[in-house]
Amino acid sequence: MSLNYFFNPRSVAVVGASNSPAKLGRQILDNIIKGGFKGHIYPINLQEKKIAKLKAFSSLEALPKAEMAGLLVVIAIPAPFVIAEIKKCVGLGVKNIIIITAGFKEAGETGKKLEAEIKVIASRHHLNILGPNCLGLINTWHKLNATFAAADTATGTCALLSQSGAIGAGALDWLKVKDFNFGYFISLGNKAVLDENEIIEYLATDSRVDLIIAYLEEIEDGGRFMEIISRLAKRKPVAILKAGTSAAGGKLALSHTGSLVGSAAAVKVGVERAGAIWLDNLEDMFNLLMIYNKKSWFNAGAPELHVITNAGGVAVLTADEISRQKLPLGDSQDLLGDADAARYGVALAKTLAKKQVNNLLVLLTPQTSTEPLLTAQAIVAIKKKYPNKLIMASFVGGKAVASARKLLAINQIAAFDYPEEAVRAFRHLIAYRSLIQDLKPFKAIRVKAKKPIKSDDYLKSFSLLKKYQIPVVRTSRYEEARLKKYKYPAVLKTVGPDFLHKTDSGGVIINLEDKAQLKATADSLRRQNAPAFKNPANYLVVQEQAAKFQEIILGFKRDAIFGPLLMVGWGGIYTEIIKDFKLAISDLNLSGALKLITGLKIYPILNGARGREKCDIKALAQIMVKLARLANTHPEISELDINPLFVFTQGAAVGDVRIIL
Repeated sequence: MSLNYFFNPRSVAVVGASNSPAKLGRQILDNIIKGGFKGHIYPINLQEKKIAKLKAFSSLEALPKAEMAGLLVVIAIPAPFVIAEIKKCVGLGVKNIIIITAGFKEAGETGKKLEAEIKVIASRHHLNILGPNCLGLINTWHKLNATFAAADTATGTCALLSQSGAIGAGALDWLKVKDFNFGYFISLGNKAVLDENEIIEYLATDSRVDLIIAYLEEIEDGGRFMEIISRLAKRKPVAILKAGTSAAGGKLALSHTGSLVGSAAAVKVGVERAGAIWLDNLEDMFNLLMIYNKKSWFNAGAPELHVITNAGGVAVLTADEISRQKLPLGDSQDLLGDADAARYGVALAKTLAKKQVNNLLVLLTPQTSTEPLLTAQAIVAIKKKYPNKLIMASFVGGKAVASARKLLAINQIAAFDYPEEAVRAFRHLIAYRSLIQDLKPFKAIRVKAKKPIKSDDYLKSFSLLKKYQIPVVRTSRYEEARLKKYKYPAVLKTVGPDFLHKTDSGGVIINLEDKAQLKATADSLRRQNAPAFKNPANYLVVQEQAAKFQEIILGFKRDAIFGPLLMVGWGGIYTEIIKDFKLAISDLNLSGALKLITGLKIYPILNGARGREKCDIKALAQIMVKLARLANTHPEISELDINPLFVFTQGAAVGDVRIIL
């Protein structure tokens, strides 16, 4: 369904328009009029004949029929009456609707049923519906403010999406103070029909939009989200601020992998796999808006941040923050406390004339000889000469620097109260360049095994790994008749549903040197766990004992939104204590696997630190890719845990596995 007339309607009808200024319908109508919308504006009210000097209509059915194809209907009436208005739209051939009204799924069971009905109608009749429970839509190019929030009419190149109306209203007010202009503002609300994926897909085609920023409380379809953004990210940055990342999972994970990989981790990995910038908080979001400039962001020059200052202490604090953020620091010039605007101007010209200087932070504190406003004018002038270079400023102070900050903001030069804010904003530029360097379009892998796994039996789990050519330590069920055939030294394990944490329950015995030791240990374990062994699903296994290895944990957990999330990290019994691990979406290839491994803290040890023999990192990476294929093929597996995976100087082998169906 096309969104062209949704974003660029020929005319707008406000259902619920009123002569009372306190009513949302009137506030929306006033904003549409004040914004300068050029199309027809139709107030809809059962009783009024005129509203805001415009002719009022008793019903949508009273409007000219020729308007319907290009009409946007904004509904701001109580929730119980909304369905009837949508049905009128269907009958009239209207496809584009914004439901401002609250009182749907967020309000309880009755509202949830109403919203479900909206979804059914929209699906059946191919309607574009924004909301319900939303702030509305602003398109500054089209002079359309179909919200109940005040906003400037000047246009920009940024699109803002917000699932929260309150966050959206706050952002709009902040933008006015900072003299920052935007192109679109879209309040998603409950996302009954249109969600972030449909909106971002449309924005990808709009050449006027350079940057997309979204505040989301949940992501509807992780696979589609990654597909859309990964195709877009190299030419149009997308940044995501996700709420609720600290919420604990509702169900205790059963595997080591599951205990480490929560839903918040899945969202972050999914966002980064898409090629979107991850924002930690509102400060991040606003600072990114200030720093973004298409020309400087796509300048592939040297990444160092250079500094010009008149205060050594401020420069030191800036360097400290650059180090904390693990960013590259360029030259730092201290012009001294008596630096006037002319001295700043000379330093700016000399510094930016250097080809290797692409990113500059200008620091200033108001001292006796300081000329903040004239210095700001010098920065504005030099920015015009070097539009492809990033120039930021932090004028530290209050009243003495206020007019200078205002001048910088008006001229779209990022001006921060504190230098640390500028550095943290710059981090997003570096993160973006790193993200898109090797970014490949995501394509959801939809393969399904002919025979789903129906048992989480220990030995069958090993057989499944072997089917995917994942090497395993030789493992077999303990049988007293085979004592002579086992290879020694051996490992004896208790396995089955009553032995989920074998090490904690004393169910892993190593260094069994001969058949006598093995038999005695097996007899002892059977006596100690006699009730458990009455269940045939619990039994003993014997394994060859590995030597000269590094323990790694490998596994995946299936996320409801983003699918299988793979994990690799420091393995063994202290996995959850050390928490050295990396995560990836399951479209993993060999180069991606190697990149994950090199990001581990344990990597120097794997790579032969301090005279150790190097582990077979390539073998580990190959197993990761095979495990990703297994994860994509068996949707019935919710968690799979390999701990430990023994990585040798040549090759690797699974020492233990657990599957959760």
